[in-house]
Order: sequence, then structure tokens, then C-alpha cells
Amino acid sequence: MEWYYAEAGQQRGPVSETEFNNLVSAGTVKDDTLVWKDGMPDWQPYGRVKSGAAPAPAVLSAESATPAASASTASAGLVCSECGRAFPPDEVIRHGDVWVCAACKPAFFQKLREGATSGLAMDYAGFWIRFGAKFLDGIIMWVVNMGIGFVVGLAMAGVIGASGDRQTSMIILQVVLTFFSIALNLAYGIFFLGRYGATPGKMAAKIRVVNADGSPIGYGRATGRCFAEILSGLICYIGYIMAGFDEEKRALHDRICDTRVIRNN
Repeated sequence: MEWYYAEAGQQRGPVSETEFNNLVSAGTVKDDTLVWKDGMPDWQPYGRVKSGAAPAPAVLSAESATPAASASTASAGLVCSECGRAFPPDEVIRHGDVWVCAACKPAFFQKLREGATSGLAMDYAGFWIRFGAKFLDGIIMWVVNMGIGFVVGLAMAGVIGASGDRQTSMIILQVVLTFFSIALNLAYGIFFLGRYGATPGKMAAKIRVVNADGSPIGYGRATGRCFAEILSGLICYIGYIMAGFDEEKRALHDRICDTRVIRNN
């Protein structure tokens, strides 16, 4: 038995019974999620299907319904991706793959102006473009760290000459440089991700980091993501490699902080 379900105003599936149950367990399919399978007359909220209650009016867009269900959902109208209500075709406008009602239109376009992509299909950035962006950021930080290391090294040379204890001074120098390198890398990521949603490397690659609904992440989540990214590197960079196998191209730090990396369209 294959299931279909609605997410962000769009049809997902088909998925097997086992996969569907996993989606329910993971919280992807909730009681208010619209679902359909062969034998059901209309799309229904999963909570109603689970409880065996009488069918309620279908609310999924006829254009995104399966062929078997389209006839029964056509009379229900088109679904606004913002409020989730069904409207006649002449009361909604189309934007990309979604429909928006007149009441939600101002808020919808305000979100678009602010960089959010709620309700729209996101164009996730793949592993290699993210690798390229990270590589560029690495070059930038290498140059900056080299400059700081040169300045601190000159300062410490005077200390070494004055103290005469070369071994102790070299240990102190290494500790100071390591601290500055870690702090600078964190500050670099937090500032650019929190302010612009992208580091200079990501800007050059035309990708950015957003929340799961496409909204900007802000400084709080940017801070958490930068610290989580350390974990991705500590486990032999497996956390980064995960992006190449995840359907939403999420690395480990994206999963931890519930972020996505998308292309700028």
C-alpha cells in the first residue's frame, strides 16, 4: 500500500507503508497533515484517518493530487500555501508551485522580500558547491590567520628575547595562536551567517543558510550552527560528507540546528 502526503502545500510520495509509519514516528506526518492512499475518496488529515472519523472536505490542490484523487478533489478548490484553506481558482494567485489567497498575499510577498521561501520548493545546494564555498572560506581564514600569526609572532619574539626561556615562550605562543584561530573562525561564521545568511565563500557560490521554512537564521542559530560544525569536523569530516547523501543536502550541523543550505534563485 502506497501513501501520499502533503507538505508545504505540495504532494509528497508515493511512500511505502513502512516509510509512511517512519514519517509518522519522526513527526513529519502529523495529525493535521493531509494524506491519501488508494481507496480513500479524498485527501484527509492523518488524525482523522487514524481515528477512523467520517471524511471531511478535501483541501489539497487539485493540480497536485494524484490522478486517482484529482476528480474528487477538483471541487474543493485550490489550497493557499500560507493559511491552508481551499479557495475557488478565481480567488487565489499562483507563485511558482504554490497558490496564495488574497488575504495572505501581503504577508506572503513580505516574506519573499525578507528572503524567506516558506511554502516554496527549495533548491538545496549540493555537496560539491558547498565544498567549494567552504574551500574559499578556508583560504580567506588562512590568509587572516597567517597575518595574525605573523604579528603575534613578532610580539612574542620580543618576549622570548627578554625572558630567555625559549621553550616556555613557544608553548605560550602556540596556545595564544590556537585560541585566536578558533575564536576568529567562530566570529567569522557567526557574524556573516547571522547578518547575511552566508559567509563570503557562500556568497561567491550563490548559496545561503536558512531555517527549515526558508526564513533567515539570525545570530542565535548561526552561533549554534558554527559550534555544531566543529563536531562535523571532529568526526573525520563525516558530518560534512552526510550532505552528499541526504535528500535535503543536510550536513550533520544542519540536522542539529534544523537549517538548510539553498541556492540563491
